[in-house]
Amino acid sequence: MTRSLLLHGLNEEESAIAVWKLLFSPQLQKHFGSAWSLDWSNQLIDYLAAGNKAAFSDQYDGLQPEVKAAMSGHPQYSMANPPWCMASLDLRFGLIPWVTPVFERGLAMLLSEGSAFEKHFGDVLPFAFFLRGGPGDSPETAFRVCAPSQTVRAGAEHWIMRAYLWRREEGLHATLAPDGDGRTFSLHRYTDQNGDTKSVFYETTDSFGREEDDFLKFLLEGNEALHSVQ
Repeated sequence: MTRSLLLHGLNEEESAIAVWKLLFSPQLQKHFGSAWSLDWSNQLIDYLAAGNKAAFSDQYDGLQPEVKAAMSGHPQYSMANPPWCMASLDLRFGLIPWVTPVFERGLAMLLSEGSAFEKHFGDVLPFAFFLRGGPGDSPETAFRVCAPSQTVRAGAEHWIMRAYLWRREEGLHATLAPDGDGRTFSLHRYTDQNGDTKSVFYETTDSFGREEDDFLKFLLEGNEALHSVQ
């Protein structure tokens, strides 16, 4: 990978892992194999580094039917079942790998620019992963978002809302005071298709100021496949 393709705040190894994890959820890694999927991701990056955007798009498009077939047996993404991860060009709307049309074009921009395309918040890495939780309708089932900065973590909550709700269905957003156990949450209210008011919770305990460290830890954990293909 050339330096121009390094993601903001990450070195070469971390950038490669971030792209791999963005494109291959744990389910997809299991389906394709961790080593194979990492090798595939590295080849994708190499095409862009060499300026071969046609090969970059062709490789992504070529795997998409098999990815969709592998994902077909899983519940559709929704407010209660968010995608494994999202990325954004402008920190306003999220892009979902293998789901958002021409996702590879947005990924090419992010790899080339290394920051949010419109740069509303300065240089950032606009990747967010929804690691656990669900369906998010209570503090006990709250989602946990992993992102490289507080801005992106908070933004990802709104990416989900904008992906699955009409603007008129979006309601109150509040940061809740710590509960009796010292846990903190972000709460969003929304109106579902039946006109019922519902809530979705995101746990933010110990997130503030630690996002970057937590994100790097997430990238580097359990990556035996990285060394098996080098």
